Formats: sequence, structure tokens, C-alpha cells
Amino acid sequence: MSYYQLYSNYRRDVFFGYTEKNTFNQYDLEEGIVYPLDEKLYYSVDKLDTYLNDYDILPTIGGLLVSLKFKQLVERLGSDCQFIPAVISSTKSGEINETFFVMNVLNLVPCLDWENSEYKPLLKSLPDGPIKLLTIKYVPNSLEGHHIVRMKEYTGNIIVDEIFIKACKEEKIKGVMFVKEGSTQRPEFVEM
Repeated sequence: MSYYQLYSNYRRDVFFGYTEKNTFNQYDLEEGIVYPLDEKLYYSVDKLDTYLNDYDILPTIGGLLVSLKFKQLVERLGSDCQFIPAVISSTKSGEINETFFVMNVLNLVPCLDWENSEYKPLLKSLPDGPIKLLTIKYVPNSLEGHHIVRMKEYTGNIIVDEIFIKACKEEKIKGVMFVKEGSTQRPEFVEM
């Protein structure tokens, strides 16, 4: 089975940012740590576009923002994800949107094929520190029956299988893209 990296694709070049109003560390959303509080998480963007609710996944800084439709698809597939209600506010108008959820992917799975991938240290002064992935190859059968996981070697990457992609196509999920194995400099996308 082939694996793919999950990306968002929004009409406007913008990111929905995790705000300082949150008490939970945004980086914990990349570590597979269960969100412990019964509180909403807050994001901001310059303006709330009229087409915002047409999308099922949004480009974010912090955990991914997903629609109810996307949440229900992931839950049907039986993946270990936590969904936290989100409040998105406009920095210009103060208008808010509360229809999205923060998707916290709890499965951290080692799936990077170190031998066949190309990478280099992010900082020359830290050769054993963070890496920059140049070419990505995945270990076959490494998702262990999961349909969506967070890559343990590079926790910012969310990896999905072919079953997940098929479900997104059937449900007509909007704003989602999937990157095939290969170059990160010239990524090749799955046709949706």
C-alpha cells in the first residue's frame, strides 16, 4: 500500500494562526499528546472569507482545522484522532466562526525509510538535530492498519493511506491535497 502526505489547499494564500489566548502549547498538537482540557482552541486570520465554510480543511499554524464533514469521515475510518472545537476570529472585524475543529492526530508512527529518503541537517551546527527532508520514501506497511498518522521522524507531517484518499474522493472533501512519495522540492500530487 502506498502512503501520502496530507496538505491543505485554500483559495487565498493565508494561514489560520494558533493564538496566544490558548493555554495549551501548540507544539503538543504535533506530539500525539491528548488535549486534556474541556475548552475550545482559538485561531485568528485577517478576515473570514465568505467561502470559508465551503472548505473541509484549512491551512494552519498549529493543529489542523477541519470541518464537521472531515471529522466525521476520520471517525468513520476509526483513526485515533481527537477533535477539539475551535473558534476562528477575524483580526480586522472581530467576527468569529465556530464551525471547525482542531484535529489532533494521536498516532505517532515511525514510517520514514531512512535508507531511501534524502535529508540533511536543518542547521549545519546541529548535525544530529532537526532535519530537512529532500526526498521522502515510506517504509512499506508501516502505518500498522491506521489510515492517518503523524510521522514520528518529522511530526509536522501527517501521513495517510490509499483508503483515506478514496474516502476523501467519495465524500468530495474540499481543500485537501495529497503528496506522493518523492521530491519535496518538486512534489507530485494525487489527482482529486
